[in-house]
Amino acid sequence: MLTDQRASNRIAIIDVGSNSVRLVIFDGMTRAPMPIFNEKVMCGLGRDPENTGRLNPEGVELAVVAMHRFATLLRAMKVTHVDVLATAAVRAASDGKEFCDRVTSETGLTVKVIDGLEEARLSALGIISGDPLASGIMGDIGGGSLELVLLDKGEIKKRVSLPLGAMRLHTVFGSDRARLTAEVNQHLDTVDWLAEGKGQQLYAVGGSWRSIAKLFIAQENYPISVVHNLAMPQSEMAELTHIISQQSRVSLEQIGGVSKRRIDSLPHASLVMNMLMARMKPKEVVFSGHGLREGWMYEVLPEDLRQRDPVLEACFSFAENGERFHQHGEEVAQWCAPIFSELPANIERLRLAACIIGDIGWNEHPDYRAEQSYNRILRHPYIDLNHHDRVFLAYTIGSRYAGNFKDDAAIHRILSDEDRLTGRLFGHVIRLGHTLSGGVEGILPQTQLLLEEGKLILQFEKKTSALYGEVVEQRLSKLAKLMNRESVVRLAE
Repeated sequence: MLTDQRASNRIAIIDVGSNSVRLVIFDGMTRAPMPIFNEKVMCGLGRDPENTGRLNPEGVELAVVAMHRFATLLRAMKVTHVDVLATAAVRAASDGKEFCDRVTSETGLTVKVIDGLEEARLSALGIISGDPLASGIMGDIGGGSLELVLLDKGEIKKRVSLPLGAMRLHTVFGSDRARLTAEVNQHLDTVDWLAEGKGQQLYAVGGSWRSIAKLFIAQENYPISVVHNLAMPQSEMAELTHIISQQSRVSLEQIGGVSKRRIDSLPHASLVMNMLMARMKPKEVVFSGHGLREGWMYEVLPEDLRQRDPVLEACFSFAENGERFHQHGEEVAQWCAPIFSELPANIERLRLAACIIGDIGWNEHPDYRAEQSYNRILRHPYIDLNHHDRVFLAYTIGSRYAGNFKDDAAIHRILSDEDRLTGRLFGHVIRLGHTLSGGVEGILPQTQLLLEEGKLILQFEKKTSALYGEVVEQRLSKLAKLMNRESVVRLAE
């Protein structure tokens, strides 16, 4: 039975957009929040084919029905902290206030209409929540508007909201490429700071742009289906968006990999990205699953939580919820630190992460622990890692459970030989630490792992020397061999 205390920690946001209405419920206020409920209803509030300036009547009815359902679910889940945010469609419509009043009257939910600059700010915070030092330009394309934000090492410098939403462009201009291009040019020309993002990242937010990434994944047989933090060079993206922008609905349907609901507006979204890149000239495009909702969540966090590393916090959550002795991972990290000095900051971060979650496969079938743990990390939807680091961490944990963990398509395509060696080293040392201690807290601090003059030394205090045995010897020997060192066991003086 759900405790009142646990229920009271739940918080929710309802995002009322031009295309969809979405409810996300988070199970607590943490640095790495994980949704316990996520539901989207495609309503098309902003679809205005007759250019009336009003919300789509059919979309209004669908949205109200969805809000009734959401309100009922929120009460059942005992969620009291609920924010309802409406964006471009509602703020631009002449009957936007009427819609908000109706929702409140019928469901009890209060709708807050945010302006374009606030939407831009919250979306940028969504990027910063996953990458605290993000630099470049964030673009968030919705159905009704495009928000652009200049980021410099995690700080919001400039922002703008433009009426270049994918659904609006499709509705107003259809397939008239000349008028469409002129419209996009007219608005992008007003943003005189786009060139300041040259050579940095373009963070692509919004379902229409994520559809571009999904199409790429499907067509290129890319080995990771997770869109979040997929990075593509600007040259490849320029070519891909140019091709998509010229395709008909029939052509895109034949390609596959794209939601039918996005197909009509996908060429328009691709043209906007292509023309944006021509002005910005980014190093690469990073597709993000984060946006307004994650930014809203990040902003309500206490400052001390905001300062924590989101990846390590996610790993701590894994460990606490799924490991036998969840604090043992921190002991492993400290224990093996002396043999991994002077690592690059990012690799050290991944070493810590791997140590923290080094026991996540304990309750899997022994024959499948490596494979299951690898796949769990590789495909996890809420880890804020780029694809290289995601594969590296997954490979490390796979190697922790299988000393000769075999390559798959993702490992072969994304990791270098050096990456694989480092991942195996991390995996083997975690394996040794768990074997030596039985996964129990308090044992490893009574031993030491050291490097001295071409030797890998495992040192025991006299009172813990009984922990040494055949299996420990085997694990130590394999680790030493990977490091091209001699394995030595000794007692502390």
